[in-house]
Amino acid sequence: MKEYLSADDFAKVHNLDPGTIRRYKFDGRLPEPDAVIGVDADSGKRQHYGWLRETVETWRRSEASD
Repeated sequence: MKEYLSADDFAKVHNLDPGTIRRYKFDGRLPEPDAVIGVDADSGKRQHYGWLRETVETWRRSEASD
């Protein structure tokens, strides 16, 4: 079974606040998620994103610098 890291997990790996990771996701500064769980955004239901550990660990914080 594949394991995916949540946005909160992503934040922990990079020693960032979870809110920062959510902002980076909204701004398009994170890699595309490896998994999307939930109902279509048009339905009004929140989707949850997941990243493989390798994706999270290879992301460079410098990519997200302002």
